[in-house]
Amino acid sequence: MSNKLLLSVAVTSALMSGQVFAHDRSFQNNSCDMELDGHIQYYQGDLTVQMDNGSVMTIDSHHNMTINGESVSLNSEQQRWVSEYYNNIDMAIPMTLNIASEGLQIANVAVTEVFTELLGGDQMGDDFRELFDSLENKLNASFYDDAGNIRVDSTKFNEPGWFDESWEQEFETQIESLISESMGRILIAVGTQMLWEGGDMSEFEQKMERWGEDLEYRLESQAAALEEKGEALCKVLKKADYAEGKMQASISGLDDLNLLDIDQDSHHDHNDEMKM
Repeated sequence: MSNKLLLSVAVTSALMSGQVFAHDRSFQNNSCDMELDGHIQYYQGDLTVQMDNGSVMTIDSHHNMTINGESVSLNSEQQRWVSEYYNNIDMAIPMTLNIASEGLQIANVAVTEVFTELLGGDQMGDDFRELFDSLENKLNASFYDDAGNIRVDSTKFNEPGWFDESWEQEFETQIESLISESMGRILIAVGTQMLWEGGDMSEFEQKMERWGEDLEYRLESQAAALEEKGEALCKVLKKADYAEGKMQASISGLDDLNLLDIDQDSHHDHNDEMKM
């Protein structure tokens, strides 16, 4: 039997047979497919959007707007859309960071428990904990200043998503690297556990699946809570996107403002948008 099959039975069926990570990703894949068209900066209450035509729009914490440094006079309706745009993005940014942090914590528990089950108190468990600690530290360094203020600059993102989607790629790459480095120990552990089952691969697979289901059950409430937060974030972003369209249509100089680009397959009801 190939190493790949052994690893897939021992690890993949235990970790992925349930929906632990499906919950984690559902808000991205099913509820909100969001991309940025232009660049956003947010720091200490100032929201700055650089549009594709080079113009720069800034909204401060008092909802005053400037375009290319020039103050913009707004009527009451325009001011309403500017305020709703700002308020919803102001909510969405910390919501996104919170979801990213909690997602890392859930993944940390799931992955480390899988390899603790396979390898006992092996060094690999410590390696995974160090990996997740380093990712958490990178998240904090990338999006918070030394005083704990949120700081976002999408010009530093490698991907066009709402927030940098290279996190998932980096996570997967480092997980694969750790697994590759420990392949010998993993295969020995898998082989040892199979011996306890009399060499019966199907029985061993069923055992790992049962264990994976137990892990899913224990993490299910956390994953479900994360999914609810993802859905709430989606609603906030849709409201911001709706206000952005109103701003673009009614305020001179914002013809090229289209920062938030939501896949319209994730349909939203106009009445929901108006419930602020």
